[in-house]
This record gives sequence, C-alpha cells and structure tokens, in this order.
Amino acid sequence: MTIIRSSYTASEKIAVVELAQNTSLANAERVKGVSRSQISRWIKNIDKLKKAKSSNKRVGSGKSALYPEAEHQLKVWILELRKNGIAVSSVSIKSQMKYLLENEFSSNYPGAIEKFQASDKWFRGFLRRHDLALRRKTKISQKLPEQLSDKIIDFHKYIIKMRKKNNYDLGQIGNMDETPIFFDMVGNMTVDLKASKTVHVRTTGNEKNRFTCVLGILSNGVKLPPFVVFKGKRLPKNLPNGIFVYMNEKGWMNEELTKIWIDRVWGNRPNSFDQKSLLVMDSFEGHKTELVKESCRKSKCDLAIIPGGLTSVVQPLDVCVNKPFKDKLRNKWNQWMTCGSASLTKNGNLKRPDYGIMCQWIIDCWNEIPQSLVIESFKKCGISNLMDGSEDNFLYETEDEDNNNDEVVNIEDSSAEESDSEVNN
Repeated sequence: MTIIRSSYTASEKIAVVELAQNTSLANAERVKGVSRSQISRWIKNIDKLKKAKSSNKRVGSGKSALYPEAEHQLKVWILELRKNGIAVSSVSIKSQMKYLLENEFSSNYPGAIEKFQASDKWFRGFLRRHDLALRRKTKISQKLPEQLSDKIIDFHKYIIKMRKKNNYDLGQIGNMDETPIFFDMVGNMTVDLKASKTVHVRTTGNEKNRFTCVLGILSNGVKLPPFVVFKGKRLPKNLPNGIFVYMNEKGWMNEELTKIWIDRVWGNRPNSFDQKSLLVMDSFEGHKTELVKESCRKSKCDLAIIPGGLTSVVQPLDVCVNKPFKDKLRNKWNQWMTCGSASLTKNGNLKRPDYGIMCQWIIDCWNEIPQSLVIESFKKCGISNLMDGSEDNFLYETEDEDNNNDEVVNIEDSSAEESDSEVNN
C-alpha cells in the first residue's frame, strides 16, 4: 500500500513530475501515491523546483508572505543588528514589524497594521521564509533529591500549624526573595542566519556586573515596592519614585539591609497596623540573625524559613514570579539595545544603562506582573491554600513540560544567567 505523505523535497517532486511526463498522471499517482491535481501543480512549478533541487529544500509548503517588502526590510534590520553583535529577540522582531507596517509601509499595505497580529505562527513563518533561526543555548533541568521530601512535609506542617494558631489574613502572608540583576541581560538566544557558524552578541561589557533586586509579594496578590541594592557608596541621583535604593560594597543583601527591608517595606504593607503576619524567606544566613528576628518580633511577624534546597519547590517568587519578571527586564534591555539608545564611551564602547534607567525598568516590569500569578504562586507552594483541603490540587502544579526544559538548539554563545541563589554567596 502506498503511503501518502504531506511534504516532499524538491528532488522528490521532480522525480514524480518526470514519471508523469514519461508515462502518465494516472501512473504517477498510482506509483507515488500523489494526487493528479498535486502533480499538475508541480508540473507548472517545475522551474522553481529545479532551482531548489541543489539545496534539497522543500518548495511550495508554508504560507507565502502577506507583506513581502516589509519582511525584506525587517530582515535587513535584523542582519544589520547581528552584524554589530546585537542580540535580536522574537519580541523585538514582532515590535519592529509592527513599526514598519505602521510607518514605512503604511501606503504599500493600507490597513495592514490593524490586521497584523504578530503571532508566533507568523514569526515562525518569517524565520522559515528568510532562512533564519532562533539560536538558543540548552539548559539542563535539575531534579529534586528524594531525601528532601521529608523537609517539604515538615515545612508544610509548620505553615499549617502557624495558620491555625494565628488565623492570618491572606494579605498578611508574604514572601520575600533576593534575585541578581545584570546590567547586560543578553540572555541565551538571538535570531540569526542558519548558516552562521558563530553567534556573536554585542554587549556593554557588563555581563558580570550585577546588583540585587529584592521582591516581596502577599498571598492576596499584592506586590510590595521593589528594593534594590547597588554596588558602591554614593546613592545615585535622579532615581524614580516607587522603589527603595541602597548601596553597599558588594551590591548584595546582608543582615542590616534585611532589617531595613522588614522595617520599611514589610512594615508598610497594606493593612499592616497591629496585625499578626507570616513572612516566608529562604535560608540565607542574613535572614536568620537575631537582629532580623528581633525586628520581626517588634512588627508582630512570624518567620517561616524555607529549608535549604527547597526554594525551587516552596518559595512562591522562585517558583512562579522571578522568571517572568526577569524575562520582561530582558525584553526592556533588548529594546534599549536594538533601538540604539546606548551611548558610547570615549573609547567607542557601549555604555551600560544607568541606575535611573534600570530602576525604571524594574518598576515597569514589576507593575506588569499580574495579580493572578502572585495568588497562584502561593497556592502552588502550599502556603495559602484553603485549610479544608479543597485547593490541594494546586500543589506543585506545573505548566507543560516545555517550561521545564528548554528546546535543544545549537548556539555557541556561552553566556548564561547565574542562579538566583548566588546573590547571597
């Protein structure tokens, strides 16, 4: 029985056409399992097939470009950025295509900007049509050791005991976490030609220059103001409102800054006056000192310290929020780089974004994190679920497996973002 296929290379199509021409359409249909109407279309496109034969490409599959001139200009824009070593993300490509349709090609394609959706389907088709690829470094997922399961149970028992004892409102149960932010957020992927043997990405030279961003959330969905620690002694000027900024020698959190965060951020959370609260933090030494515990006692705050090795399972920020937040920051950085906003030093090198820009990006990206995601994060970690057990199905619930394992593609860019936990080392 002949197996009917849905896709053929140029060489295979030519062979079918030659068989039909030397015998008949009916014979080619019977031998090759291809319909006569399909063979007839291939006969009409025989010249294109012969041109593509040398590269063994598939011809005629996939949708043709609706806006070919704009796509050509978009490819020119991408290659120019890649020539200068600038990373090009899918977000920046979609944004640039919208800009081209709305401005430079509005007369060529009237009404296109209202119709164009910049969907993932269009993006994949654009890459295929222009011989581009999304180049990405692979990432190995980590498995949780079986011996940690007892620690998870003990942690949840403690949370349940404290909630039964003190009957905290959802707005008084929170999580705080420190995460490192780099001045260069190039990431592990860029769009480039498939034939490229090396994938060079230009940066400002600050790939290892980082600072600490402290995030705080409440189980009712409230996000506390960001708290940033830069490396240095003198506080920068012209900083935006809505963010706490501090300086120290290493740009890391420590015992003193943790106390300041509890006093100034946690202590000023909504409806905090004279209410018992529960604060979940990881096992960083600076969270467990007597100075920090005393500050918590004064503010009627109970501490729940996550056992070592469990932050990827029971810390809400680490499980659900930090990644989308940092993805949004990376998109800001990519747009800043691709739009040519970076100024030059006297030696002609790119300057890193200044403190004010970084702080504004943090505020904007933090505001974009949806309240629903914050609420969901606590339930996935078993911290705010209803005590009757009706919400236990949320525990450790994950999205599809693609979120846990990055796609395997080839890239020679060796840059990789450091683990969140390293900020406290």
